[in-house]
Amino acid sequence: KMRAVGMSLVLVGLVGGVLGGCTDGGDGGCSRPVGAKWDTWSMRSSTYTYCFGGCVMDWLINNTATLGLNQFAGVVGVDHYYTQQGMPCANGEPQEFAMQDALTLKWKAVFPEMRFLQYRILSAVPYDMVVQNKILSDPNAVVRWRHEPGSSTSGNGTVCYNYKSACFNDPTRINDPSHKCNFEIRAAAYNWSNTDLAPWFLKNVIQPTMVHADGIWLDGIGPDNGAYMCAGVCCGYGATNSPLLQPEIDSHCEGQAAATTMAQKWLIANGGWEAQKCFDYYGKGLPTADDTPAQCAQNLQKNAAIGADHSKYNFVVAYGSRTGGRSGYNDTTVAGTVAAFLLMRGQHWLFSIAPTPGTSGGATDKRSGTLEPATAKVLLSDYGEAKGPMTQVAGKPGVFQREFTGATVSLDCNSWTPTFDEHALE
Repeated sequence: KMRAVGMSLVLVGLVGGVLGGCTDGGDGGCSRPVGAKWDTWSMRSSTYTYCFGGCVMDWLINNTATLGLNQFAGVVGVDHYYTQQGMPCANGEPQEFAMQDALTLKWKAVFPEMRFLQYRILSAVPYDMVVQNKILSDPNAVVRWRHEPGSSTSGNGTVCYNYKSACFNDPTRINDPSHKCNFEIRAAAYNWSNTDLAPWFLKNVIQPTMVHADGIWLDGIGPDNGAYMCAGVCCGYGATNSPLLQPEIDSHCEGQAAATTMAQKWLIANGGWEAQKCFDYYGKGLPTADDTPAQCAQNLQKNAAIGADHSKYNFVVAYGSRTGGRSGYNDTTVAGTVAAFLLMRGQHWLFSIAPTPGTSGGATDKRSGTLEPATAKVLLSDYGEAKGPMTQVAGKPGVFQREFTGATVSLDCNSWTPTFDEHALE
């Protein structure tokens, strides 16, 4: 079922159709990171967090000096919701890219060693005038209704936009009149079959993130704010009810993958990073306080073997996912989990952190979130670099240790008891 809205032909209702396509661009350009800034071993520089509704950063800025904590130097991905999707508009124009830059500069002024990954998306969402101007100036930049769905009959040629998602439809969100934008903001689908688009995307959307930040968190084109229905790639949309026939969907996916690969390769070659697909997210199979002693030992040894062989991974985020979080630990068990991480980690490993549960909000709830001081202290510890691999302590079954240049770290799997025997950094 279809209807015309203004000059755009849009889809209403989730109609059954042939599913096919791609909701992201894959990991074809991923490899291990390049450069000294990614080769970190201290906990304070080996964490990953994602700022969506809540975020640890404001709490760290406000409490580091007061509590005498070590300086944060971790990796932070920042969602478009955290920078209000470029809202409010300035002189009628959305400011997403400028707002991400401003936040980068604000946080790096306090924590200059941190690495900031700015939000970008594979759909043509005009949160910024760079994207809006491309949609308006280039008739081949985005997917249009060039033919009727599932048919070769000519369409009206208008741009296909996302008229389904609440982020665009809810008048209290991005299209709130109080934002005073000159146009309604909705996602279109980049026309990735156009081979001229990928170089434009790299130059105008991706490369500017390296001026102040350290790379990107590249979102896909599925629900919430993507234009999945225009590309016919998921969620009930395919070749029978989208602007694209199956060969066009296939071409779209190939082009999107090529553009993503191009972006990933350029970023890594230039000392940057892409977080969505290039991290190896380890949220399961890691040692936790809930393990039996035998499971704890087995999981430690299994993951320490991975950490010792860089060919098995590119860049690990442990105990979390692409949106951060706390997978497998809480404020009571965090010290033991950090010890486990330090014992098994290899080069280019990060530990996922997030605000204390219940203290932060979501897309429309802007509570920033807090950390317990004791948790923050262990997350911001600095025991230097590992001097060798994890070993089992002789005569103590289930007890493992590892020497660092600033401490001997151990974990007793029988009781989930960590020890951090500090000494002067070597």
